[in-house]
Amino acid sequence: RLLLCLVLLLPALLAVGMDDLVTSLPGLLFKPNFQTYSGYVNANTEETWKMHYWLFESRNDKDKDPVLVWLNGGPGCSSVAGMFEELGPFYVKFDGNSLFENVHSWNQRANVLALESPIGVGFSYDTKTANYSVANDDQTASQNYQALKDFFKRVQKTYGDRDFYLSGESYAGIYIPTLSKLLVKGIKSGDFPNKNFKGAAIGNGFMDVPKLMNSLVLWGNYHGRMAVEDWDKVKSECSTGGSDVEKYDFTKYFKSDNGMDFFSDGSVCGNLTAPMLVLDDNMDQYNFYQDCYAGTSIVLPNVGRGAKGIKRRRPKRSAAWKFADSENPANDIWADSTDTQQGYPCWNEDAVTFYLNRADVQDALHIPQEWRDSRKQWVDCNDPIYDQYHLTYTTTYGFFNYVLMEYDQPFRFLIYNGDVDTVCNYLGDAWLMRDVANNNDMNHNPRVQWYFRNQSAGYSQNYQSKDGSKNIDIVTVKGAGHFVPNDRPGPSAQMITNFMFPQQANGMINYSDDKLVDPVPTPLPLVNGGNGGNSSPKPGDSTTSSSTTVSLFLAMIIVAGAM
Repeated sequence: RLLLCLVLLLPALLAVGMDDLVTSLPGLLFKPNFQTYSGYVNANTEETWKMHYWLFESRNDKDKDPVLVWLNGGPGCSSVAGMFEELGPFYVKFDGNSLFENVHSWNQRANVLALESPIGVGFSYDTKTANYSVANDDQTASQNYQALKDFFKRVQKTYGDRDFYLSGESYAGIYIPTLSKLLVKGIKSGDFPNKNFKGAAIGNGFMDVPKLMNSLVLWGNYHGRMAVEDWDKVKSECSTGGSDVEKYDFTKYFKSDNGMDFFSDGSVCGNLTAPMLVLDDNMDQYNFYQDCYAGTSIVLPNVGRGAKGIKRRRPKRSAAWKFADSENPANDIWADSTDTQQGYPCWNEDAVTFYLNRADVQDALHIPQEWRDSRKQWVDCNDPIYDQYHLTYTTTYGFFNYVLMEYDQPFRFLIYNGDVDTVCNYLGDAWLMRDVANNNDMNHNPRVQWYFRNQSAGYSQNYQSKDGSKNIDIVTVKGAGHFVPNDRPGPSAQMITNFMFPQQANGMINYSDDKLVDPVPTPLPLVNGGNGGNSSPKPGDSTTSSSTTVSLFLAMIIVAGAM
């Protein structure tokens, strides 16, 4: 009888995660060799904050590869948008009706977990308050901690002791250090169920406000945005002691209503330098060299006149692009953008928004009627969250120090930056991590080039603790802007994979190593000759999830034992 009870209980114990299995996705054009799960984790102990997650199993070995958590920034922007627009395996076609493959997706050797954070973003919601939009740094950290705890302990227990890493971009430069501290404290106290927290990667992070603002002024001038006569005035009008302009604190001449967006205080120095914090009209502040010629006008505020600054997200653009469909190769030259992906950065947000607001897509992702009644529409970035958000921490210096000093396991940070981002640039982040390394008496290793397909992909530098157990890697990605996985898909996939799988005995990483990731991957087979359909691996296929396999295997053993 006991064995029979176990047989009956076992499916229930594993049913939480299996109920979230995505059995089909409308318009999927290829046959995936991995499973995905979409559902909800609780982001508070009262279980009233429902955080949406989407898990993309590894293309390699889902039962052994680590979990890579992804958090978009904003604050208020969706991590599911980050999957479709940057690093996930599915990209949306311009019409919003079908999905094609991102061959350089980050789930090549990781189980990628996207969390729509904080509550109120994307499909995440509060069961008590419709259109919930209250958020701050500490509350977001707590929500993310509780959500991950619920994920590992209840929702997807098969990953309960798996190595895991945090990753994210932009304002996740606040989310990740604050969450990392909570995770270390939770692991030390025994509260957090998964003890295998191995590292964190932050892309173009908003991590130290003064350093970032000061670096943007320098970057803007050295990229031709200021007349030499005006720069001479800056040297005389902005001095805060000493003659080294790199040590000037320009933030003394800025004002801010929320700690994130800055404008001139009306001084001569402020009027000269504040325009360096945002780009001119009809320029993409997230990629200095990216142009979308057929897009709607991008009207940015003139901070020099005291207007509010620009949000840390890409502005909306028209989705009026159409792919060339001609036998004449001359017609296939993409004239509306300077990128290599048929203008994908110029129109992907509108296409993704259209796709995720389809009722059949929301059904496939198990989005409850409660969310649909509350929110009515999925948006890439929740403006009300951003508009009421007030920065709590002007620097994350103390959070990095806490993790490096208090965590008793080997750990590494990857701080990567696209080198043409004008919102969260490499220089400010590098200054911060240099100070963190110095405070922890870490060895400074030489800065070296790294390569993708035998071409320069940027530069890397390592800081390492004396015993080799703690590492900080500073990496630039050549030619990428704010959204590195979108601007440089291949190099970014190689970078993040090497970060999770160090190959050198001394704990340092050779980011040029291409042994673990195919630099020129072959696309997966198409469904119905590329005409699309509702295709996803079904339970029982060769890619059936490990939890299903375990459930069936244990059930067979128990039944056999009862005979």
